[in-house]
Amino acid sequence: MHIRFQKLSDRRHRLEVTRCDGSVEAAELDSRSFLRHDLAHLAVELEVPFVRGFWGSVAGGASVGGVALTGADVMAAEALAGPVQTLLRTGVTPERVLALLERVAPERASAELAERIAERARRLLGQWRATPYGAALELDWPEPEARA
Repeated sequence: MHIRFQKLSDRRHRLEVTRCDGSVEAAELDSRSFLRHDLAHLAVELEVPFVRGFWGSVAGGASVGGVALTGADVMAAEALAGPVQTLLRTGVTPERVLALLERVAPERASAELAERIAERARRLLGQWRATPYGAALELDWPEPEARA
């Protein structure tokens, strides 16, 4: 799946996904409410990795609005992405991510995973900040068989 975050203004962005089956879904969103959260989900879900978290569910056909998403991966990804969203605002470091993992997902906690999540989160936020108005941060979500 191809993911595009187009920077419309300081307050708004357009999220567009093009799934591997060719279907496209887009929404214009309030950046303050959604952007860091969506980037946090990407950082967490790509590094853990979750196959059917938020982004894997969207790749499988679920709405980008996230309505009625259920399942163990979605719940576990959400438990991590919410706090990582806060860390993106207040300063994401491997130590802070490790403390989060130890508290929320002790079975997954490791310094190596914390480093990967922190680095990916910092990189995604930096790429967004470097994206000019009107342009887009573009990413590819790996196919499920590539994630298993």
